[in-house]
Amino acid sequence: MKTGAYPANELVRPAAVVATHVNEGATTGGKIRTGSRTAAFIALVKGRPVYPALSGRTKEFDGDAKCVAGR
Repeated sequence: MKTGAYPANELVRPAAVVATHVNEGATTGGKIRTGSRTAAFIALVKGRPVYPALSGRTKEFDGDAKCVAGR
């Protein structure tokens, strides 16, 4: 099954992925909820880090797409 992770992995080939959870309560206590669509997406992304968007946290990235603040 090809989901949104497929184009991110194979077509775009980003250095990192920031996963947002639109229309889904994907996090609890700042952690991804098991069984959520966001958790499934993260599991499908291969070969690059996935950083979930978390309310109230601002993430900062360096020029190599490494998260340097807001993990």
